[in-house]
Amino acid sequence: MIRFRSPASLALAAACLAVVVPVPASAAGPGTIHVDCAATAPGDGSAARPVTSLDAVNATRLRPGQLVLFRRGSRCTGTLAPTGEGRPGAPIQIGAYGPGARPVIDAAGRPDAVLLRNTQWIELRDLEITNAAAPGSNRRGVHVQLENYGQGHHYVLQNLNVHDIWGDDTKSTSGSDGILFSVVGDERASSFDDVRVVGNRVAGVNRGGIRLVVSQWEQRAQVGSTAPYTKPWTPNTHIVVSDIGGDGIVILTARDAVVEGNHIAGFQRRSAGYNAGLWPWNSDGTAFRHNEVSGGTTTRDGMAFDVDQGTDGTTFEYNYSHDNAGGFLLLCNAAGRVANAVIRYNISQNDSYRGVEMCSGGLESAHVYNNTIYVGDRRSMTVINENTTAPHNVRFDNNIVVKAGAGTAAMRLQPGTAVRPTHNILYGVTGAGDNPGGSTADPLLDTPGSATGISDLDGYHVRTGSPALDAGTIIPGNGGRDIFGQPVPANRPPTIGAAERPAAD
Repeated sequence: MIRFRSPASLALAAACLAVVVPVPASAAGPGTIHVDCAATAPGDGSAARPVTSLDAVNATRLRPGQLVLFRRGSRCTGTLAPTGEGRPGAPIQIGAYGPGARPVIDAAGRPDAVLLRNTQWIELRDLEITNAAAPGSNRRGVHVQLENYGQGHHYVLQNLNVHDIWGDDTKSTSGSDGILFSVVGDERASSFDDVRVVGNRVAGVNRGGIRLVVSQWEQRAQVGSTAPYTKPWTPNTHIVVSDIGGDGIVILTARDAVVEGNHIAGFQRRSAGYNAGLWPWNSDGTAFRHNEVSGGTTTRDGMAFDVDQGTDGTTFEYNYSHDNAGGFLLLCNAAGRVANAVIRYNISQNDSYRGVEMCSGGLESAHVYNNTIYVGDRRSMTVINENTTAPHNVRFDNNIVVKAGAGTAAMRLQPGTAVRPTHNILYGVTGAGDNPGGSTADPLLDTPGSATGISDLDGYHVRTGSPALDAGTIIPGNGGRDIFGQPVPANRPPTIGAAERPAAD
């Protein structure tokens, strides 16, 4: 299972995952390599006589349990590309020692600042990583790669500041990303197991923030591949990513991911391609929960969330999106499969352009229910943009949509629409068509438009007397709670929208 967790929920995972802790300077012992690229004379790697270059580290084959510690306040130029492997209970650990700011690894325009290739049981912490020289060339901040390796185990990236990775506009196994996990090779299927990307900051990146796992071993019918499959789908497992502030997270070639507690602030700012804030591709069972996504800046996608091609069982729940130029949600298939998608109990504030949009291909099944969408003054949105005639089974139930102030909110539905809206409150929305069990009355949201973050959504409770109260249609398997953690009934009509009860309750 792949998990993206917030710091608050790490304690809940302690029963099944080892606790990830920083490496203290006092842990240094025999065999520890100290590195100070500002020192004047190369030494033997002891604290008194540190080595002075990345080349010295790269030339040493590291042993299980060995530490490589960079002096805080120092700066090394080039690529850190260690060799060697750890083992269970004795990982290789790369970190920092001494007082001051994080040590800096500056790739100075090289393809990678840190390259962890064909290794396992390795942990990287407490570094600042940058790669700003020669902007526009292909590069990464941290690149973890397996080639004809088989399954690699235990990778920790923690407390890294990855910034100014000014690469090109490519996304691939060698694309430009702040953090990239990739699998290549023609001879042996490879995959990652037990990856933890925890407490990092990723900012100022062309093209992607965090992309994992881009794999050449991805072929299956669900993503549009044609048999015979020469590199069959080999999913990556047991990945934890939490507390990320940056440009966007993409999950690829994975099974049963949980993406939780991340803050994406500003994406799709410079790319000429199509990018969304959070999305899976060629992955099954991915759940995105308790994330905040904002600042998508174009309508080339540019929406917060995307259920993309080759996916089955994707869930977006309890998330907050706001101020995205491309909108709230994309359901996107071309020649593969999108099935059993669920989008529920999310809040959208002042997203523009589209609420729910579909790509050209068919959609086997998607259910959008109990979301609250607020389109404020001088914002416009096509709430449902049904821009495909391919067969698609999309339900739209129990949602609140409110348009306030200048601008418009409208539906763009195909004749004989495949989208079946029921029990929605569509206040200020035009072109809604049939909406059995629904209403166009004011839902009496408490203070819509007032949210300042995912922990400040109380304005989206409905007030006592709201027409939304207990007026929805019963939906089996509704998740059992709303965005505020309040219980949602299973055997009687729920309240319409993302909040089950008024704030006073």
